Amino acid sequence: MHTMRQDGGSVKDYKLVNIYQGRLNKDDELISSLVNLLKDKNIYLAKIEGIGAVSSACLGYFDVHSKKYREIKLDENMEIVSLLGNVSLKDGNIFTHIHVVLSREDFSIIGGHLFSPTIVYAFEYQVFHFEGDELIRIYDEDTGLFLWSR
Repeated sequence: MHTMRQDGGSVKDYKLVNIYQGRLNKDDELISSLVNLLKDKNIYLAKIEGIGAVSSACLGYFDVHSKKYREIKLDENMEIVSLLGNVSLKDGNIFTHIHVVLSREDFSIIGGHLFSPTIVYAFEYQVFHFEGDELIRIYDEDTGLFLWSR
């Protein structure tokens, strides 16, 4: 079902098919490992959550003025305080959109869009697999981002 809101946004209803819980291995690349799991299970519509730790990470911040991501590579051990994301299709392929908050040794935090390569130290995840209309990402001229089509 597709419902238009009065503010022009859209809302779609989905049915939860299954919840997968698991962990990745030390030294796995986080994003590609999750994408491989999604491909193996034929999941292209989902929510992802996770906690754990990384030995290195690549984070991004979207600069709304330049409409480009700024990236930073962090070569340090950090705790994954929170990892949230979704799964949709972009150019016919499974696409993960993941944000993360990481805690450093001094208890400061850093966060942003998660990019590859991000190397796992320990990672436990939940994938909430949904059934319903596909969410397809298309380029949005106003924002410079690939957003879900309405």
